[in-house]
Amino acid sequence: MTSHRLSKPLIRSLALAASLILLSACDDSTSSQSGQTNDEQTAREQAEIQKYNAYVEVANSVHRSYAEDLATYQTAVKPVIDGKKKEDNLLFPSSSPMSRVKENLDKARAMKPDMAELDEPAKAYSDALAKAVPLDRDMANYIEAKNYLSDKGAHGRDTQPGYIAAMEELATTQASYNNAIEAKDRARIKSAFDKTEKDTLAYFRIGMVYHIKDSMDLASGFLSGTGLGDKKEAFKASLDQFNAMATGYDNKIREQNNEGCSAIMSKANAYLSTGRQIVSRTEDASYEKDKQQRPQFQMIQSREQQDANSLLQDYNNMISRLNMNQC
Repeated sequence: MTSHRLSKPLIRSLALAASLILLSACDDSTSSQSGQTNDEQTAREQAEIQKYNAYVEVANSVHRSYAEDLATYQTAVKPVIDGKKKEDNLLFPSSSPMSRVKENLDKARAMKPDMAELDEPAKAYSDALAKAVPLDRDMANYIEAKNYLSDKGAHGRDTQPGYIAAMEELATTQASYNNAIEAKDRARIKSAFDKTEKDTLAYFRIGMVYHIKDSMDLASGFLSGTGLGDKKEAFKASLDQFNAMATGYDNKIREQNNEGCSAIMSKANAYLSTGRQIVSRTEDASYEKDKQQRPQFQMIQSREQQDANSLLQDYNNMISRLNMNQC
């Protein structure tokens, strides 16, 4: 079996469910239209929240990006199909059922009201999925049945150019779609954070979301393998802000319940622990020292990669815990 190690095995959770925080989901221009009653505006806001959440569910249903699937194919499968490498037990890298993703994406796009900033990238993503689905199915069946052994890769070589082109387009449109959701997500969270009364339970809750996302943005270089760089101090400060919000939230809970909120604090502490460790290992040059070791003494996955994966997992765990709304 051919294996392929990925530098970023997880996609970070894109959003906190809109229904769980206080926010206005529609544009100010829409909100201020004359003649619109409060009931009508509330109904529109709820409809937009539902559509937005449906889009988020589609994004988070793909646990490994199509760009990574394509990278795995080009590294592990293509050399075998091209006859440059022998492998009797290939695995086809298809981590998410494309047809189901497209079906759910189209359902979300059909919901009202229109949201041009998300509907347009969603249509491009859907169109790319439509092109990739039959090619993905063809190549999956071909490889899973090991037909490449009987025809010496002939069918694979005929299909491969179209498959790679379709996957390249799909990877691009998926990234654009995710970026559009992230931009919408960040704007609504910032708006909610700015509008929420300070020193309240709601303020500390949305503050946790705002600052954990800010810290992940600052850690993007580390996640991609280039280190914290000039973002190190800002990352440290963002972790401090997140810690302050988590502590404030727990204190507010304890005013009502002496047991606090261990479900959220355990996840918050895990994220902070990994983040602090990354800063410490960056400052004492541990990661650089690891890279200087001779290849035979290096781990299969470096500490830097392990820490990046841990940070991403801890972040996803924290967002998932907040979505459960347990405290």
